[in-house]
Order: sequence, then C-alpha cells, then structure tokens
Amino acid sequence: MKLNSFFKQCHEKEVFKMLSIYVVSAWVVLQVLAITWQPLGLPQKSVTFLIVVLLLCFPIYIFFLWKLRISPVNLTIEEEEDEKEGSKRIAFRKMYFTALGIITSICVIVAFLIVNNNFFKRTIVATPTIEKNDKIAVLKFGNNTGDPQYDIVSKMAADWIIHGITENNVAQVITQDQVDEYKSILKSKNIEDEDNTIVKKYLNPSKIISGNFYLKNNNLIFQGMLTDGKTNQTSFSFRPTECPADNPLKCIEDLNELITGYFITEDQKKLMLQENPPKYEAYKYLLEAKYSTDDQTYINLLNQAIAADSTYFEPKVLRVGHYYNQKEFKKSDSLLKLIKPDSYTNKRQLNLLNMYRALLKGDNHTVYNSILKEYNIAPFDLITNRTAMVVALQYVNRPEDVDDIYKTVAMDSMNLQNCSDCASRIYIKAYADIEMKKYNSAIQIIEDAQQEVEAKMLNRPLATAYVRADKTAALNKFLKRIEFTANPTQTQELFLQVGKEFLLKNDQPTANEYFDKIIDAEPKTDIEMLLADAYFYKEEWAKAKIALKEVLQKEPKNIEATAKLAICNFKLGNSADAENLLLHLETLRANYQFGEVDYALGQYYAATNNVNSVYKNLLKAVANGHLYLWKSYVNDPIFKNFRNQKEFDDVMKFWN
Repeated sequence: MKLNSFFKQCHEKEVFKMLSIYVVSAWVVLQVLAITWQPLGLPQKSVTFLIVVLLLCFPIYIFFLWKLRISPVNLTIEEEEDEKEGSKRIAFRKMYFTALGIITSICVIVAFLIVNNNFFKRTIVATPTIEKNDKIAVLKFGNNTGDPQYDIVSKMAADWIIHGITENNVAQVITQDQVDEYKSILKSKNIEDEDNTIVKKYLNPSKIISGNFYLKNNNLIFQGMLTDGKTNQTSFSFRPTECPADNPLKCIEDLNELITGYFITEDQKKLMLQENPPKYEAYKYLLEAKYSTDDQTYINLLNQAIAADSTYFEPKVLRVGHYYNQKEFKKSDSLLKLIKPDSYTNKRQLNLLNMYRALLKGDNHTVYNSILKEYNIAPFDLITNRTAMVVALQYVNRPEDVDDIYKTVAMDSMNLQNCSDCASRIYIKAYADIEMKKYNSAIQIIEDAQQEVEAKMLNRPLATAYVRADKTAALNKFLKRIEFTANPTQTQELFLQVGKEFLLKNDQPTANEYFDKIIDAEPKTDIEMLLADAYFYKEEWAKAKIALKEVLQKEPKNIEATAKLAICNFKLGNSADAENLLLHLETLRANYQFGEVDYALGQYYAATNNVNSVYKNLLKAVANGHLYLWKSYVNDPIFKNFRNQKEFDDVMKFWN
C-alpha cells in the first residue's frame, strides 16, 4: 500500500482525529501540572515523570485505537467485501502496525533518554565539586595606591572572585552592588556608611571576602582576607599576589585561584598537606592525576599541578613516589632534594619527606613508622592504605599487620574494574595470607575478585596458594585456562613460579615437569631469563650456563644472572670462573641497589653450602633495604635448606 493511500484511509477511519485528541489532552495536562506542582507539594520532577508516562502510553493508545475502534468495523464488513477490498484491508493493517512499531521505538528511546538524563546521576571524579554553603559577601578591594586610575581594579577584583565562586557552585554571593543598593536605601535611617557594618547587620552572610592592593616598585600587590560574618574576625588571610602594575588581571586571577582552592579544600583540612590551600586549577590537576590509570598521563598531570601552583606540596611528593616506583631512584632522589617544607613545624610534611629519604636509603624501619603516621591521618585514602600494606609486608615482613589495614576500607561496594588500587590491595592481602599459611583465605579473595575483573597480577599469588594448599586439581584447571587466555611470556612465568613452589616442597620431579614446559614451549618468549631459570632450577647446569651467558651478553650488569652463572660454574667444577664472577659482582655495586649484590652473594654461598657467608650476606642485604618479596628469602628455592635455621629467622625478623 502506498503512503498516501494509507494516510487517506487513516483520515477516513478518523485515526488522526483520535490521535489529536490524545496529543491535545496530554499537552493540557502537562501545562496544568507545570503550574500546579509546587502549590500541590509534588516533587520537582513530577512534570518529567508525567512526560515519560504519556510517551509510553502513546503507542498503547494507538494499539487500543485499533482494537476498540478500527478492528470491530473491519469485522462487520469482512463478509461483504470482495477479494480486492480484502487485500486492501490486509495491507492497511500491515502498514498500521508497522507505523505502530516505529512510533513505539521512538517513544521508548525518547523516554529512556529523558529518564537517563534526569533520574540517574553521573559522578565525574576527575573534576572536584564544592558543597553549597551559606551566603558569602564579596566586597570591592580597597585602592591603596593613591591613584584613581586603579579604582576600576577594585571592582574588577570583586567581580572576578564572584565569578569563581558562582561558577564552582560554592555559595550564594552578596555582591558590592547589593551592598551599595542597601546603603542608598538606608541613608535616611542614619546607618553608618561602612560596608562591613551594612553587610553584617542586614545581609547576614556566613563569610565576607575583602582586601586591598597597593603599589610597590611598579608592581601591584593584592592582599585578600576571609572574615567571619558573625564575629567579624579574620578567619584566614590569603598569601599576597604580585604582578606588574599594567597587568592587574594576573594578580586577580591568582587570588581567585587561591580563594576557590580554599573553599574546595575547606572540609579536608585534616587531610591537607599544607597550611595554605592550593590554587583551584592545581588541585583539579592533582585530583585528575590520582584517578589516572596511565603512567605518562599521571606524571604529566602532576607536573601541570606544580606548574599551576609552585607552592603545592602534595604533587611534588607524589612525583618523587612515582619515580621511586618506576625504579628511577636517582631522579626520585634529586626531586626530593628540591622539596622544602612550608615550615619546619608542619609535622606531616616533615614526616613524608623523612619517609622518602628513608626509602632511598633502605631504612625500612623508619619507612614503616612514617607510613603508619600517614595512615593514621588518612586510613581511608586508597593510595595511603595500599602503601601501608605494601610496606608492612614487603619492607618489614609484618604480614600479620596487613589484615587490619586491609579491613579499614570495605571492598564490598568497590568496582574493581575502575580501581587499580583495589586490585593491588587484594594482591598484597593474598600474599600476606600466604605468608601466614592462610592459603584458603588467599584463594577465596582472589577467586572472588577474578569473577569481577581479569587482573593478571593476581594469577601468580593464586597459583602459589594452590600449590601450597595442595589443590592440584584446581591448579591444573587454572593453568589450562591460562594457556588459552594469556600470552606465552605470562604463561611461562606462571610455570616457572609453580615449578619453584614444588621445589620448596622438595618435589623435584613435579617441578621439573613445569620447567620442561618452558624449555619445550613454542613459541619461545622474548625473556631469555625464563629459559635460563628453567635450566637452572632443573639443575641442568651446563645448559643453564649457556642460557645465562646469552642473558649477560644483552644485560652485562644483570646481578641475578651473574650470581646464577657463578653457581653453574661452581657446580660444573669451574671454581676459578666462579671466583672471577664473584669479583665481577663486587664491581657492580652502585647507589640505590638496596642490598641486591649482597643478596646475590647470599644465593651463591647457599648453593655452595658456605653457611656463615649465607647469613652474613643476607643480613647485609636486608639491612640495606632488600625487600621481602614473593621470590626472595623463604620463597627462594636456593635457600630451602636454610629456612628453618635460627639465623635465617633473624634475617626474616630484622626490622621487627
């Protein structure tokens, strides 16, 4: 049926007439509700809700129009119609329901968009918001230059600050114009002309922003203050801003940033790292950095925050921490030396600076005490909480402390897909449970997390827990899935870890099965050390020696590979080569190694069964900051015959 024929029949059957009745009636109802919702005490979104209901009812109305008005008429003439008329009737019905389907789709889509935009709030974490407070009065700044040409700057400063407050929804603002209007009205009542008096007595703001500016050496210097609206006492003085006399807008912009920054951080004073609030733009960059998942974006945003406010302490400290975590220790140390505290009475700033100095020196006892102080101030901050867990487990070997720190932040409402710190916290908690032999707890927390998000970092602790809990069937099922979903490097890293775990259980044959998977794997990974380790832990010393030499050709300063090559030479009877490699190890000592050479020497002496030298070098390693990781000390198969000795226990409890 052609479209014009369809419209003609709709007109004949009074379809358009009935539809227009619905549309007009709906419009009238909407107009009435738009006027009466407030007097009737209905919610503000009542009109929106009615629009959605009317939209969804429209296709239902069209359907019942067919059912109750058009279809009965068709039935009465069905017996009398000829074949041609019958085909027209069928074509009309088909076109009618096609149109109904299109209208239904449009109504549903429009209703969905309305509901989505009005009834579901989206939270954008990158940009901070400020809760609306009581009224704030912004008075024009006093011109103390003695030059009338700067009178306009007085008004400009107030207007700019008002714009910043209203734009960020800080509070209702009382402007200078409103104050002047009151002054003109109240003159006949012998009211003093002082702006502060009028504001306080008649407008009752909670806070008053005022200030002045003056000339010094051809520069304008602006001073702003915040006054309590009730007591009329100055509650905060903003640091002065200075700019060329021919560019007062720069001073005004800087002052505006300081004022907005003050209000946005006012309810976080306990968590602030500095006495003076940062500029708003700097604070925004910092907040965006904290929610960034990309390292380069993170450091760029920190640099932007520092550029926006050179006095902002927190991004400077976070930048030091970033380069430390990236193992760029020299850069981290040089940036740390550039940071000066706001004052030597700011205990929190001094504590953080002491913590990073201790980190770069390998003084893990001081690191732990410092992070606990920071944790007690901000226990619910995810970064601080995660860092405290890491330090407790890996720096001072106190896995028993991890659980209480972990439980401080409830994970039930966390979306793991959008929270990298959450996955890191689960990783540390799982390893802490493993160290305390709570294998089932570690398995449960990881399996629960992996149902929500595929976090590759959790695969290694899960495999470790399966082996130590003797859950062979679960381990095999897990590794079979990994072989299909992970890349060759990730798969073979897990095979190596599982093999080492069986070595710790003194099950060399089962361990060798996993090492063979690495040796026989196709394709090979691009990490030569994996193959070298497989031969090494399988005790195929000659093949391990060849593989380790290939590693050292590419990485001549690889301390771990050098120590293992020395062990291979010793096992093969090449004592002279082994001794030369030990001498070479000594030449590899450098700053920021945190006992890595001493630990490697401890490995060598363990493999050669030189008991006294084992403990001597391990104590030196831990004293210099070598971490208690998933692959070191009691978790290192090289030390499996030494783990139960008292001297080894002294190493593990060195920082306790």
